[in-house]
Amino acid sequence: MQHQINHILNRPFPLFLNSRKGRCYFIWLIFFVIVVANMVQPLGFINSCEFHKSLLLKCYIFLFFFAYALQYLILSYFRPNYYNPETWSVKKELGALMIFIPVTALITYLYACCEIPEYKPGLQSFVQLQYYNMLMSLVSIPTFGYFVDTRLNPYTKDLRRKRKEYNEAHPNLSEQKAQHLLQKLHHVMETEQLYLSDKCNLDSVAKKLDISVHHLSYAINTYSDYNFNDFVNKYRVEHACLILQNGHNQKLKLEVVGMECGFGGKGSFYTAFRKFTGKRPSEYLEELKKEGKKEDGKG
Repeated sequence: MQHQINHILNRPFPLFLNSRKGRCYFIWLIFFVIVVANMVQPLGFINSCEFHKSLLLKCYIFLFFFAYALQYLILSYFRPNYYNPETWSVKKELGALMIFIPVTALITYLYACCEIPEYKPGLQSFVQLQYYNMLMSLVSIPTFGYFVDTRLNPYTKDLRRKRKEYNEAHPNLSEQKAQHLLQKLHHVMETEQLYLSDKCNLDSVAKKLDISVHHLSYAINTYSDYNFNDFVNKYRVEHACLILQNGHNQKLKLEVVGMECGFGGKGSFYTAFRKFTGKRPSEYLEELKKEGKKEDGKG
């Protein structure tokens, strides 16, 4: 438990006011809270006392968030090594909040005493004002902290990226669905002969089948004897064998045969052909010619 707490506290946290995007988010937060506060104000959910309404209309919310920004500016000026974007953490952010909360309590109290005529200074009014501060803090600080952490924190973004890569590498695909997917793949390969194009790749086939690339790759790798390239090349080699069988009496250029079957070059054609037949294309063609002569001699 203690290890988990330390891990959370030492997690990197972005100094959002140091970045342009973070400052834009901060301004939007102020605007959003003002709108929400004015919406609930007539209902009496927050402003239980009349002076709160005056306080809100006199830019109380600006004061509340201005104190946080001012704290960043002052302390980062006097302690630049401590307020370092590379070493800023959740623990340091919570430490900044421990300063911000009493500072906010004091600033709002002084502002109310000076600017709100109906506000009567005293311990009771100070405590009553902190009720409003507490509501503002409980709503805005955790929400904005989560927003900043998910949108600006490189550490969080990296975790999400790794989680996404893991999920993509381990798709939740049952054997029944995978086998059905392979049947669809065989059908489209045989009927539309996608393998004859040298642009036949995992993305294009997945798009043709209207399925996820990772599901297609998972189904082939797990429930067939080949990876995607071998799966396609097997079809190409079979097609090449058919061409050689039908035209063994003609003068065939093996390189042209390979290109007609979807291979990008001579080397890939020869390698795949030998892998699936155990022979080079020229050897396979010679055997076909010999068999053809034997049949002619018998005839």
